[in-house]
Amino acid sequence: MDLLPGDVVLVEVRFHQVPGAKVRPTVVVLDSGDEDFIGAPITTRVRSAEFELNLDGWQDAGLNAPSIARKIAVLAKTSIRRILGSLSDEDLAHLRVALCRAFCPRSE
Repeated sequence: MDLLPGDVVLVEVRFHQVPGAKVRPTVVVLDSGDEDFIGAPITTRVRSAEFELNLDGWQDAGLNAPSIARKIAVLAKTSIRRILGSLSDEDLAHLRVALCRAFCPRSE
């Protein structure tokens, strides 16, 4: 399965501190072509963290409520339940800016 940046997929996300998992929408950040992908799980709970991304086009992305993408994780493609939709061009551009703020080297 090939994924594109901005695809929104429904994924079973395993908890890392306690046993169990939760099915949650996730935006694809990078698919390197193997069995994993990098994604940003999506939530409706606002926590006002520095790198949260408000998804203005949440309805077009196949989401049920106003949503936020936060953090990133390496996830198995086998955990994908289905594709929900994709980010709007504007939300995808905001995602790229947020990722660059977090990971691009700053010139001094």
